[in-house]
Amino acid sequence: MELSRYLTLMNFPSEWEAWDMLPRAFVSEQSAMYEPGHEEAAEHDRHGVFQWWLRQNAPTETLVKLVKLSWLDPDQVMAGAVRESIARQPGLSEEVNSALQRPFSVR
Repeated sequence: MELSRYLTLMNFPSEWEAWDMLPRAFVSEQSAMYEPGHEEAAEHDRHGVFQWWLRQNAPTETLVKLVKLSWLDPDQVMAGAVRESIARQPGLSEEVNSALQRPFSVR
């Protein structure tokens, strides 16, 4: 499946691409496994990308982007769980802690 179609079906906010936060190999693998109907649980694929980044010991700049992306996610239950995962990361900077406390929106 074409990547842009997959991202649309899975409801990835456009900021994932704009902020260069899509790990191409991981997302390509996910899109290759797509079967009709997977979009009914699209939050699982988006959650997978969040978790991929957290396994990379992401730097502060990346963690702030992940927090912002979580605030933009259409499934705020899943996004809240992501923010909890980020909050448990060791050695969080004040910048990340601040982003966790303040909802983000694109104006």
